[in-house]
Amino acid sequence: MILTTPAPERYTRFSCPNPHCVQCNRSGTGTIAHRSWTGKARHIERLRCTLCHGEFSEREGTLMARSKLPEAAVEQLLQCQRGGVCDEGTADMWAVDLKTVHRFQRIAAHRAYTHHQQAVQQVDVPGVQMDEAHSKRRRRRTEWIQTALAMGSWFLLWVDFGPRTQDTAATLIAQVVARGRALPLFLTDGWKAYPAAWLQVVGVVYRRRRRGKVGRKPTPRVVAPQDLCYAPVVKVRDKTGHVVEVSRRVVFGGPRRFGKQLRLRQRGETIQTAFMERWYGTLRGLVAPLRRRTRCVSWIATRHRGRIWLRVSLYNFVMPHKSLRQGRTGALGDSYTHRESL
Repeated sequence: MILTTPAPERYTRFSCPNPHCVQCNRSGTGTIAHRSWTGKARHIERLRCTLCHGEFSEREGTLMARSKLPEAAVEQLLQCQRGGVCDEGTADMWAVDLKTVHRFQRIAAHRAYTHHQQAVQQVDVPGVQMDEAHSKRRRRRTEWIQTALAMGSWFLLWVDFGPRTQDTAATLIAQVVARGRALPLFLTDGWKAYPAAWLQVVGVVYRRRRRGKVGRKPTPRVVAPQDLCYAPVVKVRDKTGHVVEVSRRVVFGGPRRFGKQLRLRQRGETIQTAFMERWYGTLRGLVAPLRRRTRCVSWIATRHRGRIWLRVSLYNFVMPHKSLRQGRTGALGDSYTHRESL
């Protein structure tokens, strides 16, 4: 049976994928119309843009684009990836080739990365916790995962990969600052590269006035802006690795102003990074190569990063968070005051 043409209101959620079109990636413009039905069962709709006259499938930009797998199989693969099953186990469970699982991961990771860049823009975040985690890959290679987590809503703002250097920390800070409306409170661990990274990203040049008319002019230096509040949490461990002491200090902003901002923004009264530590525990449970003493170690860096970006998208937009139901409100503006899954 050939399906009839749906109502025009159905096409408000579609957008033209043509990069040369004026309405590219803009939904709800009313420029998308029905073209035809395709597929063996005539169940896939083909759409047309009335501006650029380009045609595309309704599956364009999704995990089902140019895929011969049924929708039920794709949902099952996604459920396995959501549960932290390794690639070989996923292929054995659903009787598919291992290359099919890798192709699914590649498409899903690219889609998750693109969607995160498009959706997370101009958000209102009162506080951010940042931390880095150690991950291993094959051939004795090491890669650090650096993450920025919004306090209150537990929304992952950005994830970066690379060596544990000041430039990597500066890249993470720049991504967080670019996606927020204002500078939030920042809480990190005691890594010494963070203060210099802050000055590298948001530092302002201070030119001191010369006293008198004789002598050299004072050398300008980079200082932190007045609205920057940053405090690290330094953990002291013994020889066995157990934490014996935790010290907290305010680097930028002053202790009194930092404590006042914590209370005004309802982020508690303690300087801590417990949310970030809990996120890394969740990530190690969802990604098989990150678990302790695992045999599912990643060989390729792109596949390793793709797995993590897929989990970040699932964590932000799909997985329900029971802890957010305990009377807490969101902290990410109008679009992220609460998660759609709650």
